[in-house]
Amino acid sequence: MLSAQPRTESLAAGTAPRTDLTGRLSRWLGLVLVVLLGVLLIWVLFETWLQVLLATPVEDERGNLLAEGPDWPKSVKNGLYFLLLGLSAVKVAVDRRWRDFRTPADIAIVVLGVVFVLAGLFGGSPIGLIGEAGWVYLRGAIVFYAWRAADPSRTSVRRVLTVVGVIVGLNALIAIWQTLAGPTSYQNLGWINMTWARINRAHALLDHPNHLGHLLALTMLGIFAYMASRTKVHWRWWAAFVALSVALSATQSRESTLGFVAGVAVICVLRRGRWAAGTLAVVIVLGFAAGQLAVSPENRAELARRLAGVASAFDLGSGEEPDNACVETRTDCGEDREKIPEREVRVLYAQQGVELWLKRPALGYGVGQFGGIVAYEHDPLWYQDPRFGPDGFRLYGSNEKQVDSFWLHLLVETGALGALAYLAWLFLLIAPIVRAVWRRGLAVHPFGWWAPAAMMFAILVACLAPSMEDPLFPAQLFTILGLAWVWWKRGTLVSSGPTGVERTEERE
Repeated sequence: MLSAQPRTESLAAGTAPRTDLTGRLSRWLGLVLVVLLGVLLIWVLFETWLQVLLATPVEDERGNLLAEGPDWPKSVKNGLYFLLLGLSAVKVAVDRRWRDFRTPADIAIVVLGVVFVLAGLFGGSPIGLIGEAGWVYLRGAIVFYAWRAADPSRTSVRRVLTVVGVIVGLNALIAIWQTLAGPTSYQNLGWINMTWARINRAHALLDHPNHLGHLLALTMLGIFAYMASRTKVHWRWWAAFVALSVALSATQSRESTLGFVAGVAVICVLRRGRWAAGTLAVVIVLGFAAGQLAVSPENRAELARRLAGVASAFDLGSGEEPDNACVETRTDCGEDREKIPEREVRVLYAQQGVELWLKRPALGYGVGQFGGIVAYEHDPLWYQDPRFGPDGFRLYGSNEKQVDSFWLHLLVETGALGALAYLAWLFLLIAPIVRAVWRRGLAVHPFGWWAPAAMMFAILVACLAPSMEDPLFPAQLFTILGLAWVWWKRGTLVSSGPTGVERTEERE
C-alpha cells in the first residue's frame, strides 16, 4: 500500500495548518490521487492492446486487416482524467493551497485556453467542438496538476515509477522478441494489422512503433539523468540502459532517437559535465540503431524509401503534380497517366499547411477542424472543407485522421497566437526547473535533469508526430514535469554543499 505523505513534507510545501480531520482528509486525498495517477499511467500503456484483443477484424481498401474495438477503454481513461481533475481541486481546497497555483505557468495555461476559444469562435467551431478539442489539447496538464496537488512522498512516487518501469521493461523484452521472431510474434499477442510487422518495426503492446519509441526514449533519458546525478553508478543501470537501447532500435523510431540525443545534450549542458558518459550513451543508441539497419533488409528498404520520398517532395511539391499523376510504385497506373515518384507525406502536408496558415495567420481555421482526431470524429471528411482549397486538403492516400505533426496541426487550427501561447506555456513550465539546476555547486535531484531533457524531447518529437495530444505521451511527459515541480516547490530539487552530488546520494 502506498504510504501517505508525512505532515512535515506537506507543511514544507506551503500547506496551511490543519485540524486533525482536515489533515487526515488531505492525506487520504493525496493517497487516492497517487493511486489514480498510477492507474492512469498503467492504463494508457495497455489501452490500445486491450481494444485490439476485444476487436473485430475488418479489411480496409488496401486489404489490411484493422481492428474495430470497443470504446469503453477510452471511456475509462477519460473517467480517470475527470476524477483526477475533481479530486485535485478538492485536495487543493482542503489544503488551502490556492496561492501555490498562481504561478506564471498557471496563468499561461488559462491564457492558452482563452486563445483556443477565440480561435474556435473566429473559425466557426461550435462550442461543443471547442470543448472537445481543448480537452484533447490540454488533458495531459491534468496529470501535471494532480501530481502537484497530491504532493506525494518519495516512497509513493518510487512505488508508482517501479511498477511503470516493470511494464516498460516488459515492452522492451517483447520488442526485442518481435524483431527476432518476425510476424508470428505479433500475431501471438493478438495484433491484427501486420503493417509494422512486414517492415520489421516492433511495437510490443502499443499500437505504433513510434509510441513505443517515445516511451523507451523518455525512460532512457530518466536513467541517464539518474546516472548524471551520481558520482558512482552501479553497472545494472548501464545494463538496463543497453537493454532499452536494443528495444529502441527494434522500433526504428527515428524521431525518438533524435529526441533522445537532444535530451542527453540538454542534461550535459545543464550538468556542465558528464560529456563522456553522454557520448557513450549516444554511441550505444546510434550503434544499435545502425546495427538494426544492418541486419534487417526491411528496415533498410523502408529508410531508403522515406529518404527518397523527402527528396522527391522537395523536388515536386504539393500541388505541383500533373492532374493525371500516378505514383510509380502503384500497380494500377494506366498508360495514359503520368508517373511520378513517391513523396514523403509529412513534407507534402507541411507545404500545404504553411500555405493555409499564411491565409489565416493570427487565429487559424478553428480548433477541432483540421487534421486531428477530434476533427475526424466530428467530420470524417474534414479534409474536403473548401476553405482548405478547391480540392480540399490533399491527403495523398495517407491517414485521414491526423497530419502527423502536432505543431502543424496546432498552427493551422489556432494560428500564430495559439502556437506562441502554447510555446510560452511550455517555456514557463520548464523555466523554474532550469533556473534552479543551473547554478554550480548544487546537488540536483534526477528530476532536475530529466524534466528539461523530456521537454526538449517533446518539442522535437512533436514536429514529426501528434504526440502532445495522443493517448499515451502526455501522461508520461506531465508526470515528469509534475514531479519535478513537486521537488522544486518542496525545496528538495537542489541542495547546496561542498560535495554536491554526494549529498544527494546520502539523502536518497
